Amino acid sequence: MQSDAATNGYLFRVMPLCAIYIMKKTMAIILSVTLILSLSGCVDAFVEGFDEGYKAAMSNSNTDSASQAATFDEDAPVTDKVTVESVVDGDTIWVRDEDNNRLKIRVIGVDAPETPKSNNDGEPFAEEAQAFAEQCLDGQVIYLERDVSDTDQYGRTLRYVWLEQPADNDASTFEELNFSALLVRGGYASVVVYGDDDKYYDALKSLEVQAKSDQLGMWMS
Repeated sequence: MQSDAATNGYLFRVMPLCAIYIMKKTMAIILSVTLILSLSGCVDAFVEGFDEGYKAAMSNSNTDSASQAATFDEDAPVTDKVTVESVVDGDTIWVRDEDNNRLKIRVIGVDAPETPKSNNDGEPFAEEAQAFAEQCLDGQVIYLERDVSDTDQYGRTLRYVWLEQPADNDASTFEELNFSALLVRGGYASVVVYGDDDKYYDALKSLEVQAKSDQLGMWMS
């Protein structure tokens, strides 16, 4: 018979990464309230099983993790708070900043499959990548980090997207909260570098190796 941790790990592996993130946040709130109400000691066992399953899912690979492949700055990233208005595709969104300016954001470090347009039929796995972006970002408050470039040739603002304001700058924070990392690890996008915007290239390439090894998303054979 499988242990509770093993069962949790299996369930998390078949769930979209953003669903895992959202569930983890929700469970943290529920468990905080539960602890305040001083319910039975089985809560601690449940928390332990939940965390073990989550960690097992996020580390489910025989390849090196981003923490082994990349070096992160000591300081937490400097970000700007915005609200997502709509999702264009897997790597492009519309947002409103705190001054009510509307910006079209092109997520840095990744290239998601192109969705169908009037002049083409789109690329394989484009709809899944867009749906993943909508699940993670649509209507949410997010945080934008600039690398080197401000805009691209099409006038889009180039930024990394964080699901929460990062308090640290390490592999664990990056893999859980950086949207480029979530896209790549789930097989929703490949890693690309345009110009000098390569701050997280090593970490993203490591996650891409994991996604390919696990045959996730666009890498399914």
